[in-house]
Amino acid sequence: MLFNVSGLIHEGIGATRHHAIEGTISGEERGPEQVSGEVEFLRTKAGVLVRAHLHLEEPEICSRCLQPLQETIGIDFEEEFRTTVDPQSGDVLDDGVDDEAFLIDENHVLDLTEAVRQYREASAEMQPLCRPECQGLCPRCGQDLNQGECGCVLGQVDNRWAALGGLLADKEGKE
Repeated sequence: MLFNVSGLIHEGIGATRHHAIEGTISGEERGPEQVSGEVEFLRTKAGVLVRAHLHLEEPEICSRCLQPLQETIGIDFEEEFRTTVDPQSGDVLDDGVDDEAFLIDENHVLDLTEAVRQYREASAEMQPLCRPECQGLCPRCGQDLNQGECGCVLGQVDNRWAALGGLLADKEGKE
């Protein structure tokens, strides 16, 4: 997601540009994901403020039944991308820019990919579900309980936990 902001940088502070985004984004750990939305670029003293309102279609796996699903993630952020080259003189700027800062390269190209990746990771569901009432898998046989009951007998207790079951029976007897 590269944008040439050369014209915007040469304009005065407060100049803006609006762009509609429709395409794919891919990373090292994930396959291509559909992204759409809008971005606004606002010229600031130190660079360009990016306001993004994006939607990402991300392939995921249900955390209960392990079925594939498409998750839509809404990403909204404001980040300032700092210039690395003075737009008038072309001199390299070294004004103590933070290593974590988003930068505009020496050719005045602003790359949104890393910012979108970071905000996607922060916005993604930790345990995505295919639907809220998903029953998941049987812990004994692995049957998908959304497709029907399994043949496992419930109530069998692992011998290692039998002593705890006895404590529960003692407590119920006292009440």
